[in-house]
Parts: sequence; structure tokens; C-alpha cells
Amino acid sequence: MNTDFTWLQSLVPDVLKTARQRYLILEQIAMQAPVGRRVVAKKLGLSERNARTETDYLKQLGLISIDRSGMKPTPKGVRTLQAAAPIIERLYQMNEKERQLARQFHIDRVIIVPGDSDLQSRSFDLFGEELNSALDLLLPLGQSVITVLGGHTMAKVAPHLSPKLSTYRDLLFVPGRGAIGEGADLQPNTIAQRMADSTQSTYRTLYLPEKVSATAYRSLLRDQEIAQVMSDIAKSDAVIFGIGNAQMMMDRRSFSHQQKSELRQKGAVVECFGCFFNEAGELVGRIPGIGLQLPDLDKIPHVFAIAGGHRKATAIKSFMLHAPRQTWLITDEGASNLILKEK
Repeated sequence: MNTDFTWLQSLVPDVLKTARQRYLILEQIAMQAPVGRRVVAKKLGLSERNARTETDYLKQLGLISIDRSGMKPTPKGVRTLQAAAPIIERLYQMNEKERQLARQFHIDRVIIVPGDSDLQSRSFDLFGEELNSALDLLLPLGQSVITVLGGHTMAKVAPHLSPKLSTYRDLLFVPGRGAIGEGADLQPNTIAQRMADSTQSTYRTLYLPEKVSATAYRSLLRDQEIAQVMSDIAKSDAVIFGIGNAQMMMDRRSFSHQQKSELRQKGAVVECFGCFFNEAGELVGRIPGIGLQLPDLDKIPHVFAIAGGHRKATAIKSFMLHAPRQTWLITDEGASNLILKEK
């Protein structure tokens, strides 16, 4: 993205985001006219509620007409599209990168924020803002269970969720895993509580070590509170997690020298949900754990993976080979530029 526009997006992200969204909606209507709201919403990954709000506004502006056959652009709408196209193309070159990555990873959506989170902390703020917007678009009204995992990225994203998410929603945040031997601030329990606090919602805690014997596991599951959290995880409407660099995760989990050496020899580049994968996406190691497992993602309607920075580019590429179709990846220019360059 042009540097001037990168700074402009940092200063007024909502203005640019709204302009982009309305342009894309108008473009879809022009391409498919006459077309219904549901088709446009599905094509752009929007909720039907959000699509209705935006198309009603486009109608008020005189850019589209709506009748029984569907939505159509007005002559003013066609002229607006033609005039705005060069500006939008320049302003949102990143949008094409997002589409390229989504196609490469075979997932529903990729969102790229400006900067490189290895170099600029502001990128983490933007991760949180984009996640908040995505949740607001996709979560239904009423009750929703959101499972969250831990880590540095999640800890930095959590404060940026908004109380507005709870408008007409009853949100419950639950930790997806037990303890993994890292600092309390990075634990899934802490992240679930922070996200609940940020959105003025409720949360549960999972006081359960990740590594226990099968016998101990069966015994712990008899505890009513633990059984309730495990049940909530199974009913998740959304899951939010980071993607870990393998070496960093080995250090955080206090692996022995021998364990680290074995995983490095096998080419481990990423860890997620207790699974270590090499650059080709092959499983090279596993940490048995209690809670949400990688195969469980297939059954969860909304999956959000958040990771950025040039140092995580290889880890992101490897993990995304296992991401289900309904995944939304939120990343930054530092990671995305390197991934596309190495394609």
C-alpha cells in the first residue's frame, strides 16, 4: 500500500474501511444485477444484517435501486464506480493481496493490516480492531460461545475488543486449552477473562494442566466446572488463536535440549494446538493436551487465526495447509509480502 495511505489508514481506519466496503458492495451489485442481499453478503463475507444496513444506505445515496427482482446500480451508481475505481485501486492494492492469499490458502478471508508487527507494535492494535469488526460482522445475535487460546499476540489483541460486540449478544469466552507452563498473562484463562472484560461479557476458566495421564484426565472430567468448560468448547461458535513460531514455542514451554534438537532436526517451523509442523505442513511432533484439538476446527463455524511479522511468514504458510475453509486469517504486510514473494 502507498505509504501516505498506510499512515492515513492508521489515523482513520474506520473511514477507509467503510469506503472500501461500500465500494465492494456496489461493485458486486453492478456485476451481478439484479441480485439479492444474501448473495452479496455471502460473496463478501458479510453478515446479512450488515449487508442490509449498507445497501439501504447506498439506496439513500441514489447509487442503487431495489425492487422485487433484486438490487441494481442506478446511472449515478455506475458513474460513481467508474470514477472511484482508479482511486480504490491505488488505495487498496492490499485488497488484491488479500484475495491472492485467500486463494493460496483455500480459506474464506484474509485481512492484511499495515506494517510489520515484528517492528511496529501498532500492528497489534490493528489486529485487534480488525478482529473486533470481523466478530461484529459474523457473530449472530443472541448467545455465542467463543473459544480462545493464549500467547503474546492474543494478549495484545484482547484489549481492543469493544463492548459494542455485546449489543444484542450474550457472549461467553472460554479457554481452549489447559496450562502450558508459560506466564499467567499468556494463558488462555487470562485471555478469555480479558476479552470478556473488554466486551463486558462473561467467561469461564479451565483449571486443568495440559499434560496429565489418561486416568487423571478421566478423574478430572468428573469435576462439574471442568466438564462444563469442555462442553462449552464443543459448542463453540467461534475460535480465536495465534500461530506460534516453533522455536519460540519450544522456549516458552521449557523444552529440554534433546526435545528441541529432535524437533529442529525434523524441520519444525510452527506450533499450534500442540502440533509441530515442518515447512511442508507435515506433522513432526505433538504435545498431548486437553481441550480444543486441531481437528475440532472443522466443526466450528467461525475460525480466526491471527499472526504477523516477517519472522512468522514460514510458520503461517505451514499452518495454513491445515486451516479449514471457514478460516479468516488476520496478518500484516511484513508476513504477507514475504509469503507472496516466496510463492
